[in-house]
Amino acid sequence: MRRRLTALGAVGIATAGALIVFPGTSQGSAEGPYYFKCVGPLADNQTIAASISLSSKELTVGQQLVINWQLGDAQRSVKVPDPLNPNHDKGGHIAVTARVKAHGVWTGQGAIDSTGTRLIEESRLRDGKPLELGVVSPGLATAERAGSGSIEVGPIILDLAPVESTWNNDFNAVGDFSHWYGPGWNKVIDPNPYFGKTHYDQDLREAKNEDEEATFTFVGTGVDLFGDKKNDMSEFTLVTDQGNPPDEASQRYNAYWQVAGERRVLEKFTAATALPYGKYTVKIKNRTQDKYARVDAWKVYADTADNLNASPYRTVCTPEPKFPLIPLTVTDGGSTTQSPSPDPSGNPSTTPSTTPSTNPSNTPSQTPSTTPTGSATPTGTQSQTPQERFTPLVSVVVLGTPTPTATTTVTLTSTPTVAQVAITPLGGAATGEAPERSNSGVAVVALGALMLMGGMFSGLKLLRRRAAHSGERG
Repeated sequence: MRRRLTALGAVGIATAGALIVFPGTSQGSAEGPYYFKCVGPLADNQTIAASISLSSKELTVGQQLVINWQLGDAQRSVKVPDPLNPNHDKGGHIAVTARVKAHGVWTGQGAIDSTGTRLIEESRLRDGKPLELGVVSPGLATAERAGSGSIEVGPIILDLAPVESTWNNDFNAVGDFSHWYGPGWNKVIDPNPYFGKTHYDQDLREAKNEDEEATFTFVGTGVDLFGDKKNDMSEFTLVTDQGNPPDEASQRYNAYWQVAGERRVLEKFTAATALPYGKYTVKIKNRTQDKYARVDAWKVYADTADNLNASPYRTVCTPEPKFPLIPLTVTDGGSTTQSPSPDPSGNPSTTPSTTPSTNPSNTPSQTPSTTPTGSATPTGTQSQTPQERFTPLVSVVVLGTPTPTATTTVTLTSTPTVAQVAITPLGGAATGEAPERSNSGVAVVALGALMLMGGMFSGLKLLRRRAAHSGERG
């Protein structure tokens, strides 16, 4: 699995022969040198060496490990096997992937790739001297949990993509390059010159039945067909894709040449240009019965290179047996687990307050006052405004109504139920309005006063009678 994580603010990058450390990067000691045995044309059965620098062997959870490769100066074993090949006329792109595998405590398990691509000029490919592997990006991995982990080193993958390369109609498959011809395609040997030109490698393939097909698979960014023009030639199509619709490119050509007996060779028919670098298949199909579609050669273009697809020069260098693992330790950094705080200041809040201001939950934190005040303000500390009592993530505004209104995405779903006006116990409906009062209470008060006065008058008469009776007896 390729690791393409967010880049660090400053990282170290390994270069040929030196290690550049950007400011702010802590760099551990180099591990190695390690030795790799290669299989492939750039260093077949030879050994190359490389060292690795780790940003640290002791990390905390969430910290990134930076893996920097030191590929050294020109590796004496790395060179092109065919320096005089015409395909080197425009130079080539060398792509390098240096890979390690993470074990134990990492975000994801698998490959962590450091990659790099550079252009090698034609003169350096032809001089037969060892080639530098150049710069590769740092590999990155993030420690996911505390514990012990390790890094397993290798392999190193090399590819060389010529800027322009020509492939005959018939060749041995190599890397991701191959061809296929249907049963109606015949091979023709033709060394004859035509206007001073001969067919590429003095041969070609041709088919005269309608719908006969042939394919050419390549790695690059564009492709042309080299063919003929003549009065016996057909219309044909060239369709280039990656094996899945929609097609990347589709062209239709008519190779008919009206001049009888005159043959044009090495004519170029463009199939596709400006493709993303990758593996493609171009298909030629004859569209005219009893007229010829012909394939002389294919020309491939590469504006860059990578190691996702195999070039003709694919070389894989694997670590020698019993490579040691690089041990690493990850700690939790001594931090304690706390519940997240809604406060952007970062101060954790583990126990909510008993006031409504810091408890935006589904249950009101206090029973609201039942004293009719004409206001619905909940009880609690009243020295602060509602905005001050709530956290910055939830601000509540009371505008003469009992329902707090959240002004952010957080909503308080339960509020104290307090009437705007106290309801009198006279059987009126709970409408929030006091019912009108009647005058029956005045009559009751007057009747009570009369009764009281009557009682007092009766008592006074009783006292006088008792006093008179007492005097008569005396």
